[in-house]
Amino acid sequence: MLTLPSGPDLPPETEQWIVDGLVEAMPGLRMRELFTQRRDMLAEADYVIAGVDRGRAVSLLTSRWAGLPSGRQCLHVMVQFVGDDHRGGALFGSSWAAHFARLLSDGRPFPEVIALKTYNPVVHCAMAAFGGHPEITLYPDLAGKDQSRTALAREVAHALAPGAPFDSELGLLGGIGRPVDLYRERPRSYLPETNAYFEAHAAPGDRVLCLLHVPTRAGADAILAALGVPLPSGRH
Repeated sequence: MLTLPSGPDLPPETEQWIVDGLVEAMPGLRMRELFTQRRDMLAEADYVIAGVDRGRAVSLLTSRWAGLPSGRQCLHVMVQFVGDDHRGGALFGSSWAAHFARLLSDGRPFPEVIALKTYNPVVHCAMAAFGGHPEITLYPDLAGKDQSRTALAREVAHALAPGAPFDSELGLLGGIGRPVDLYRERPRSYLPETNAYFEAHAAPGDRVLCLLHVPTRAGADAILAALGVPLPSGRH
């Protein structure tokens, strides 16, 4: 697992190495087109974590801090990819462990809001694994029972995709995905109800805004513990 320099300091040859590796590791996605149209996913990242296998990049996690009018600390996850041959293994958790270890080593607080935009129901399922903690809330609640974070979701949507149409009841950002045909076919998770939600509401160019709201230290510590990240000094 490589913890790389932030986007503005990332050497062009390293950027090219990442893209070339992901193109090979994920043939089902139009990866080269993605980074041609969305170079900001690397160039503007505060944190860049790459998984390596036999000298090539096989996973990528990038994120940046995003300011919210309310003053909440929001971490915008821009990229989370794991190559086809490495899914279901340790690479996903190891990426996040390295990410949060770097974030905390920089002296930053654990983010109150973790946000991302996705077409992939597998991503929502991964976030739902943490949303079961009593002090962590997942948005959108696909069952429609908890609408308590819609105001927060509108704030985040405006910060991450200003001007984009946003349905806060569904968590849907309309028509912001580039390239529109990033996925050669729609990904599927292990939860039929999650697959059905994405199929019903998200067209190929749409993205679902997913949030983890982590307002307490107990919630933050639970995520760090699950990932095996040592708690900051003075925390136990």
